[in-house]
Amino acid sequence: MPSLKRLFSRAVPWTLRADVLLVTLALIGLGFQAIAESTKRLAPQENLQIKMAAATRAVRCFETIRQYRMGTAAATDFENDPEGSGLIGQEYTLTTTDRGVLEAKLTSVNPNFAALFVDYFRELRLRPGDPVAVAMTGSFPALNTAALAAIEEPGLRAVAITSVGASMWGANDPKFSWLDMEKLLNDRGLLHTRSVAASIGGSNDRGRGLSPKGRDLLQGAIERNGVFFIHEPTLDEAVLMRIAIYDREAGERGVRAYVNLGGSSASIGTRIGGTLIEPGVNKKLKPYNWTQRGVLHHYAGRGVPVIHIQQVETIARDNGLPIAPETIPSIGEGRIFHREVYDLRIVVPAFLTFLLLCFGVLRSRHRAAVIVREESAVELRPGTDTSPQRSTG
Repeated sequence: MPSLKRLFSRAVPWTLRADVLLVTLALIGLGFQAIAESTKRLAPQENLQIKMAAATRAVRCFETIRQYRMGTAAATDFENDPEGSGLIGQEYTLTTTDRGVLEAKLTSVNPNFAALFVDYFRELRLRPGDPVAVAMTGSFPALNTAALAAIEEPGLRAVAITSVGASMWGANDPKFSWLDMEKLLNDRGLLHTRSVAASIGGSNDRGRGLSPKGRDLLQGAIERNGVFFIHEPTLDEAVLMRIAIYDREAGERGVRAYVNLGGSSASIGTRIGGTLIEPGVNKKLKPYNWTQRGVLHHYAGRGVPVIHIQQVETIARDNGLPIAPETIPSIGEGRIFHREVYDLRIVVPAFLTFLLLCFGVLRSRHRAAVIVREESAVELRPGTDTSPQRSTG
């Protein structure tokens, strides 16, 4: 092995120098990477205080519902509701309108969804007092709670209409529907939004597929909570009724955003149609030939941005929230609240230094290639004798 002094001389083949330089560069790069990683820290995301406040309000709502339901069948099914939150219903009841996925329901019981809604509203640049139309169902009571907390905390104004029926594992207790939860939270002063109208929900928004007893129980929930009952003869008429109510309640400002929570047929049309809408914020819908248009499509056609909450597990995964956790996550967990950042005062100079070193290696390689070509040209020049000279003595 030649000494370091000779290593970079022209007498040493470039291939040998390249091997040494590449190993050296790799070691330097690893060193710079280690330095960069040592500067990594958590930095608060934008609107951290309002996110924490909304999530805290959601937690207080969750706890109020849990305490209210202690001792009931829903609150003591620790196999399906490990935390005993009371926000996970039963698989089948008389008011169960559709199939549901337990993992999605467990994923939704996370107060940090309130912070995600805050992000959505900030992205839309909503201002205090702006009316937000909210279409809720009984399928995701935890998400309903998180959305209302996120609307109220920064001073937005929710105009809510509920489809009371619920899919499996939702708020499908006939004696304690979402409207009952909503009233409880308002009575305790935790929320200040009550649904201005409600329908039975389910197929055609009229409870098709439920037994007469089930439909009567849902109508009873609407009546005992003193909410206006939407019971139009057709789905199209139910859609028009909802639009009229939203516009009336929104007043002169008009609806500034539309939030769909769950799969209400009056809101999104058909189940398949709901899957064609991107989860999260949609400032404009893709131009599909919708088989059935709901309230969401109407407002999107007006240019009103919509927030579509279905495929809950996908939304959670995309935003760093846990899937079906065994315990309710703590406030402030996830990249919604904090992001990893590096100290650019150290990382940028280190990166530039490494680039200069790489440039130096490439420049040396280029010079070596030029020298090799020049020497080859000399050897191949006609009349040039490059063989060793013999002694004639």
